[in-house]
Amino acid sequence: MIPQTNCSGNEAPAKRVRDGQHGGSALRAIIWTVILLMFVFVCYKIIPPYYANYQFEDWLKTQVPFLMVNHTTDDALVAAIIKEMKNEGVTVTKENIKIIQNTSQGINVQIDYNVPVDLIVYSTSLHFTPAMNSQALVQ
Repeated sequence: MIPQTNCSGNEAPAKRVRDGQHGGSALRAIIWTVILLMFVFVCYKIIPPYYANYQFEDWLKTQVPFLMVNHTTDDALVAAIIKEMKNEGVTVTKENIKIIQNTSQGINVQIDYNVPVDLIVYSTSLHFTPAMNSQALVQ
């Protein structure tokens, strides 16, 4: 092998040998960025159903006294629940709503519904069971 020389006739300086660490930090940064983006995406998909359920449970707690005083019929109660759930972006049918008690002594309603969540590589269904019980007001 012929050594390289420059114009002055001296040998060119030897190239510095790297220890195989070239690009290691860039790869690590890309991996952490992908993990962070996946976490944000999962939160974006999962938090809204939980927040909607929280809002609906809050609505139930505030509406119990009004529904008891107005002696709301079963059909009107179901319609009010379905309307509020649609406002929260959740589809509920009459089959999901179980009226246990709707009398002047109290109201007891159980709602059972699922919200599908598609995470592109994995699909699941979140299950919620909010309940309306006027017994908490009496105690």
